[in-house]
Amino acid sequence: MESGATPLRCFEDLNIGEKFQSRWYSGSLRELIDFSLKYDNQYFHVDPQRAKESPFGGIIASGAYTFAIWNKLNLEINGDIAWIAGMGFENFTFPNPLRPDVNFKAESHLIDKRKSESDPQRGIVKHEYKISTESGLTIFACLCPSLVHTREALRQMHI
Repeated sequence: MESGATPLRCFEDLNIGEKFQSRWYSGSLRELIDFSLKYDNQYFHVDPQRAKESPFGGIIASGAYTFAIWNKLNLEINGDIAWIAGMGFENFTFPNPLRPDVNFKAESHLIDKRKSESDPQRGIVKHEYKISTESGLTIFACLCPSLVHTREALRQMHI
């Protein structure tokens, strides 16, 4: 590790109950449309006039956009964890649409952790993640179990 680099938090450093929140973020109409033109070209993501006639009553962010921005914000608040890999997602929901120019933040809550039974140099942690708006609406939520290095594993890797 380079001098001055932020040390990684290992399995042993993570505490059940810890919560983190990102900075506020807001995607402009142009940002949402540009993303969707490239990755999710449905009319209620890209055509403001037609979107008015949709069940949403206007442009909404693509779920792929919402997930991508969540990942960016989550790495800002949890990027110091010695991640190995995510193991999947549980209860992955979009209970409310994300609209242009709405402030939102990512939140994480560590709800469980245990040592891996198959590899003692790994831990398994489970986070509850969500995106919520200033008004309190939940836009995205999921549970995510992930593999995390132990201190001993990082020591052996000289990290």
